[in-house]
Amino acid sequence: MRQGLKRVAHRRDDALTGVRWDRLEHLLAAYYREAGYQVEHVGTGASAGRFDGGVDLKLQRDGRVVLVQVKHWNAYKVPHNEVHQLIGLMVNARADAAILVTSGEFTKAAIEAATRNGLVQLIDGDELRAMLGPLPEAPPAARTADSLAAQVGEHLLHAAMDRALPAGRKAATSWAKATAATLALKGFALVVMLLIAYQVIQALGRNLDQSLQAVGRPATASIQRPAPAPQFVPSRPAVAPTPAVASFCIDQDPRTGASVDRCAEHAARPKPTLAEVRESQRKADAAMDVLRASTPEM
Repeated sequence: MRQGLKRVAHRRDDALTGVRWDRLEHLLAAYYREAGYQVEHVGTGASAGRFDGGVDLKLQRDGRVVLVQVKHWNAYKVPHNEVHQLIGLMVNARADAAILVTSGEFTKAAIEAATRNGLVQLIDGDELRAMLGPLPEAPPAARTADSLAAQVGEHLLHAAMDRALPAGRKAATSWAKATAATLALKGFALVVMLLIAYQVIQALGRNLDQSLQAVGRPATASIQRPAPAPQFVPSRPAVAPTPAVASFCIDQDPRTGASVDRCAEHAARPKPTLAEVRESQRKADAAMDVLRASTPEM
């Protein structure tokens, strides 16, 4: 058994086995045309392209669209992944139904998937031979060459599928499960990246707080500023009063003609008491009231 695929229970060796895969697409196109369908051959058997997008024939009748995919497999069973893929193509193309054809056999999981969906019809090797009827036998040499080419093509196809599917994966592993696993891994990686980014931001915030605290912290006791040097302020010598000041203080009494020291006289006067100051202020206020009453313009 090849990895990921199961061998058929009964391998056939008849005229249909020796038909090339592109020839089989033409035979089915002719069959559906005779059945009253409008057939559009979009597979690689008609376009000679490298890929057919999963659809070989596009049938139309009575406003209904049916997609047909042909699997000319004789050694291995067609798995349920092909059924799921055809369902997806049918939804994208807005088709009404789909037909999956093989010259060999289907796995049990493929049959259950098609039955559960109800929109995909499976045609195995027995039904296909009944549909096409007896095929003309090719000459032995040509048959051998066609059979060899078919076997080589089938071998290359299965090798490509083995590279696409993980080693040791059973046929029951679906494409949906593989996609879900991939999305789960991507989500886990995203969560890990977010956690790392959060921790980095927290570390940067702590470092910033420490830096700000260090800037606002007072200087330590080990760093002492030198005391300012004492400044020498020279004392001012006593200055004798100038003649101008002396002449200002000395006055002459007009009656006696004697010189009188007004500065000494003013210094000898006693300072007024608080009661005298208040009485003087009261008299000044009374005089202002008299002036305000007699001269309103002031």
